[in-house]
Amino acid sequence: MNLLRGHGPKTMTLFLFFNNSGKGDQIMAKVKIFRGNSPYRITKIALENFTLPDLKGRRILLKPNGGRLAYPGQGVTTHPDVVAAIIDHLGDKGAMEIAVGESCIYGVSSKEAFHMTGLEGISKKRGIELIDLDQTKPMEIEIPNGGILKKIKVSSILKRFDFIVSIPVMKTHMHTQVSLSIKNMKGLLWRKEKVRFHQLRSERKIIGSYNTLDLAISEMAMVLFPDLAIIDGTIGMEGMGPAYGKAKRMGLVLVGDNALSADVVAARLMGFDPESIPHLRLTAEKGMGEIDLREILIEPEDYMKLEKPFDPPPSKLSLNFQGIVIHEDGACSGCLSTLLVFLKNYYPKLSDQILDKGSLNIGVGKNLTICPKGTLLVGNCTSNLKKNGVFVKGCPPVGSQIWDALSKLKI
Repeated sequence: MNLLRGHGPKTMTLFLFFNNSGKGDQIMAKVKIFRGNSPYRITKIALENFTLPDLKGRRILLKPNGGRLAYPGQGVTTHPDVVAAIIDHLGDKGAMEIAVGESCIYGVSSKEAFHMTGLEGISKKRGIELIDLDQTKPMEIEIPNGGILKKIKVSSILKRFDFIVSIPVMKTHMHTQVSLSIKNMKGLLWRKEKVRFHQLRSERKIIGSYNTLDLAISEMAMVLFPDLAIIDGTIGMEGMGPAYGKAKRMGLVLVGDNALSADVVAARLMGFDPESIPHLRLTAEKGMGEIDLREILIEPEDYMKLEKPFDPPPSKLSLNFQGIVIHEDGACSGCLSTLLVFLKNYYPKLSDQILDKGSLNIGVGKNLTICPKGTLLVGNCTSNLKKNGVFVKGCPPVGSQIWDALSKLKI
């Protein structure tokens, strides 16, 4: 990955040069799938049997999914043994530097997350730097021909590296259907920039069949596209991912020289039609890689024998909590699932601090036209009612935003 300096020290234009992208290329993207019970051993075997570019003298940043409070094997975060195997293998390839970097979701302590996920232990044992990207200085990257995004804010430490490996977990996601190597790059965004992706607006909330979050991820991919994708499918997550679903044992590791094509194969093994996943289709339309399975070199050829369909994120949710009154009309699954996760996580605090004073009215949905005074209004679609209470912007917002908004609400 190459950085080309733009206007001033705080504004960067990032140009990514990668092979095997787009239908016009002669070389087909390559994705290999490996099966086994040991996360370390299967990853080591996968890399030993995958042709990598010359890494001698390169500075490599490993980007796992490790920004949540979860233990290895829960399907929420990348298994640390997968990361360990990658470090060991790439270390034998003559790299000048290997480091692990992550930016936690808003409201999560990186110190706690790195300890729980096992990333701290692996980095110490291997003598590898573990970087909290949010504790570095930010820089801005311009999005060429950006639509919903003109620029993004990332860690300035990215300038130090010229090869990025995305190491996501194979899991579903309540807002984007799947969370794989392209979406995993969202963890390179600096601090609240990740939250901003849920607050973006356009002239129309939905452009065609695409929401603003899907559009943002695809535009982010134009400037934050990994050089290598290694997908941890040893234990994934189905249902209400990325953190509240059920662990799904697959016993797989996928390696791909094009992140989009790797995600496409992973999504198909999860039982999804890749072209039905908006951010993958949008990324393909931008020429970042191949979405047609027939145009990807996949090994083994009978890879569909490894398919184990994942339960998709729920389309209908039950929101029954004592003292909570939901006013809903035309709400999408994104806002409803965010609201459910928020209530599951924060309901005990609500009971102690807020519900003892009375009931809490929450409004959600694009067709909502009336609600009581003092309503907590969740999501961009409720902005027309914000004079009635406290408006929480986002498409959808995140749970920590909703909790912060409650401090302004008088019941």
